[in-house]
Amino acid sequence: MEAKPIVTCHGDQTIFSSLHPTLVQTLPKETTEWRRSYGRPPKTVHIEASFVPYDEDILPKETDKTLVSRPYFHVFWVDADLETYKQTAKEELTEWHTALKNNNIPDWLIVVVTNDDSKAKTKLLPRSSVIDKVKNDFCGKQPDRCIAITDPLKQEQKGQESWTALLQRLRNLLLQAYNRHLSKYEENMRLMRERRNEPGWGFIQFFLIQEELAFMFEMLGLYDDAMIQYDELDALFSQFVITKVSGTAVPWLTNNFLECKSWAGISLQKAINRDRRDQIKDNKASLIEFRNYLFSRQCALLFLLGKPSEVSRRAMEFLYNTVLEVIKLKISVIPGALDCWSFVSALEVLQTCEKYEDLYNPELFYLYRATLWDHARKKVRIPFYRATL
Repeated sequence: MEAKPIVTCHGDQTIFSSLHPTLVQTLPKETTEWRRSYGRPPKTVHIEASFVPYDEDILPKETDKTLVSRPYFHVFWVDADLETYKQTAKEELTEWHTALKNNNIPDWLIVVVTNDDSKAKTKLLPRSSVIDKVKNDFCGKQPDRCIAITDPLKQEQKGQESWTALLQRLRNLLLQAYNRHLSKYEENMRLMRERRNEPGWGFIQFFLIQEELAFMFEMLGLYDDAMIQYDELDALFSQFVITKVSGTAVPWLTNNFLECKSWAGISLQKAINRDRRDQIKDNKASLIEFRNYLFSRQCALLFLLGKPSEVSRRAMEFLYNTVLEVIKLKISVIPGALDCWSFVSALEVLQTCEKYEDLYNPELFYLYRATLWDHARKKVRIPFYRATL
């Protein structure tokens, strides 16, 4: 995904603008151990972020259920001597800090930029005293929420050391913010899943919520964790189909899902087919269209994981199971539509896999691709001979 966790920045925009390119470049260079909740094993991640100007209107609310598009962290930059801080910066900082507090946002950091040259040229109190003032005014029992750095653009040792400390502080605090949001999000998702047999429960709404979690993991580079979300959704949808076939009512599995107005094959050209996702979100996708989207997302992650042979292997299961679901649910399709869909989908997977190499399982990679070629050949063999008679 091109999306990155959002961090807002406020305060002295001049100093931030000068440091922004270096911040974006150096933040993800070092890995950080992410100790996750619920006793899960720690993960090693590269922290990236998209830094945007602060605006109170974009602060997330407690009722927001998004993970990807919400601002996760907030930074205030101070570059002022003590007198300037008292006259202007403090008031702006107070408004910023109050807005975060009113929205129950604990994820923030104040960065005070010091300049040793100012100490040599003036007998006024040095800028470093601003640190004590900021801590007393805003940090209270949270001293880790304020950090001082010496201008790192001068390439001096002290500046580089303070810059390294800032990067490490940011990484750790960002991970704390992720943990806080993800724990709450996963708990709400678990409660929603447990209510899946209650009247009024809808799979599409749940699908979009769990996919948001997959997006978040993918954004953090945790492709295995993102893959787990889609595999769980795949299994859950299959279970609902089995329930429906057995004669048990599945209220949401009606209307568009049980119609087949289009049998276009799967497309793997984009990692995320936004148009198809919007169609699913609006409850306008058929079973084949939903299956196309779900499998395309699984393929995108498998390619990121370096497992093209797994894409080929899963493709046969995807083609077979989707056709079987259409038949068992007695979805009306015109003659030849499923064969056409299977043929085009198989070719799409084969053509996409040709762009990759599997260094770990080369033999299986070729074996699964050969199976797909054979499957595609069988879908056109009978119609071809009939056409030549």
